[in-house]
Amino acid sequence: MMAAATDIRGAGGQDALVARVVAGGDLYAALGLYAGAGPGARAALEPVIFASPRQKLITAAAAFAPASLLDRLAADAGEALALRLAKNPATPTSALRRLLGRCGDARMARCLAAHDHADAAILDELASHPAVEVRRAVAGNPAAPAGVIGRLAADDDGLIRRAAAAAPEADAGTLARLWQTGDDGVRAEIAAHPNCPADLLAAALRSTDARLRRRLASNPSLGAAELEQLLADPDDGVRAAAVRNPTVSDAGIDTGREPSARIRRLIARRHQLGADVIARLAADPDPWVRRWIARHPDLPAGLLARLAQDDDPGIRRSVARNPASPPDLLVRLAQDTAPWVQAGVALREDAPPEAVGALLSSRDRDVLGALGRNPATPATTLKAIAASGDADVRRSIAFNRAAPQAAVLLLAADPYPLNRAMIVGHPLLDDGALADLLDDPDPQVRFAAARRLGRRAASFPPRNSDGKPGDDE
Repeated sequence: MMAAATDIRGAGGQDALVARVVAGGDLYAALGLYAGAGPGARAALEPVIFASPRQKLITAAAAFAPASLLDRLAADAGEALALRLAKNPATPTSALRRLLGRCGDARMARCLAAHDHADAAILDELASHPAVEVRRAVAGNPAAPAGVIGRLAADDDGLIRRAAAAAPEADAGTLARLWQTGDDGVRAEIAAHPNCPADLLAAALRSTDARLRRRLASNPSLGAAELEQLLADPDDGVRAAAVRNPTVSDAGIDTGREPSARIRRLIARRHQLGADVIARLAADPDPWVRRWIARHPDLPAGLLARLAQDDDPGIRRSVARNPASPPDLLVRLAQDTAPWVQAGVALREDAPPEAVGALLSSRDRDVLGALGRNPATPATTLKAIAASGDADVRRSIAFNRAAPQAAVLLLAADPYPLNRAMIVGHPLLDDGALADLLDDPDPQVRFAAARRLGRRAASFPPRNSDGKPGDDE
C-alpha cells in the first residue's frame, strides 16, 4: 500500500507523488500518473507498470492506458500480449503497425482490420488476407480508403460486398458495379449512400421493394422533389425514414394527413416546426406525440399550461423539463402528485426558490437524486443526500459543483466504489482526501485519484527551497 500523505503543493511535490506511487508499487496508481508525467517521472513509473507479465497483460488491455505505453508494449509483444493490444481501442496506429509486421494469426489480423486506429496502409495490406473474416473486417472499417473498397467490391463474399456498399469512402464507380452484381441487401446500402449515382437513386425511387425505398429515404443527397415523394410513400417505414432524413424541410411534412402515430412522434422530436404544426401535435391523441412536443422549446405558454394539466404524468414531466416553462408553472408542477414530475422540476437549475422549497421534504429517490445534482439545492439538504441510504441518490452529489465540502467528503468515503470514483473529479475534493484514495481497495478509484493528483501537481509552478515562487512565476 502507499506511504504517508504527500504534499503535492510544496517544492518537488510532483516528484514526491511519483516516489509515493513507486514505493507503493500499485499498477493502477502508476497508470494514472503516467499520462501527465514528464520523462523522468515516466522512467520511474515504468518498472512498476512492467513489473510482471500479468501487469503487462492488464496494461495492454486497458482502454485508459496511455498510447505511448501501449506502443512500448507492442515492440516485443508475445502472442497473448499482442492480441490484447490489437483488441484495445486505445492502441495507437504506430503500435498496430508493429503488430502487423508479425501477425500470423487470422484472429489477430481481424482485430487489426477492425481497429479504429488502423490506417490506409494497414487496411490495404489486410485487404488481401486469405481469411474471409479479415477481409470482412477491412470492408467494415470506416477508414478503408476508396481504392481498398474498390478491390473488395469484387470479392465473392456477399457480406464483404454489402459492407463495401456501405463504406463511407466507396465512390460512384464502385457503387455502380456493386449495383449490377449485388443482391437486394447490397442495393439497399447503395441507395442510402451519399455517393450513389443519380440514375441509381432514380431506380431506387421507382422500385416496388419497400426496403430499398426505406434505405433510399435516409440518403442525405436526395433533392426536395425526391423527399416529397418519399414523405407521401404508402409504406410507414419509408415515410419514417424520410422524416428522419437530416435534409428534409419541415415545410414538406404534413402532420394533418399523417395516419401513423409512430411517424407523428418522429415529427414531434424535430426542432424546426411551425406554430400550426406544434399546435396540432400538442392536441394529438397519441400520448407519446404529446410527450415529445411538450419538450419543444418553441411551445407557447398557453399550450405549456394546457399540457401541464394532462392526465399522463410523462407529459407533465416533459413540461417540467421544457426550458420555455415559466417560473409559476414550475412552482405548480413541483407540487404535482407524481414524483417523476417533481423530479423533472428538481433538475431545473433555474427553478424558482419556491419550487425547490416545495421539494425539500420529499423522500422519493428520483426527486432526491435530482435535488442532489441541482446547484440551487440548499447545502443542508445536499449533506443529507450525501448520507442517504441509497447509493444512486448519494452519487448525485458528484455531479453538483456547488455541493458543500462536507457532502463531497462523505462521498469520498462512500462504501460504494463507483461513488468514490465519481467524486474524484469534484473541485472541492482536497489534496488530503485525494491522497487517501490512493490507498482505496478499488483499482478504478486509485487510478482516478492518482491521475487527478498528478494533474494538480503539474499545475503548480516550481518553488524555491524557501517555499517562495521561483523566478519564472
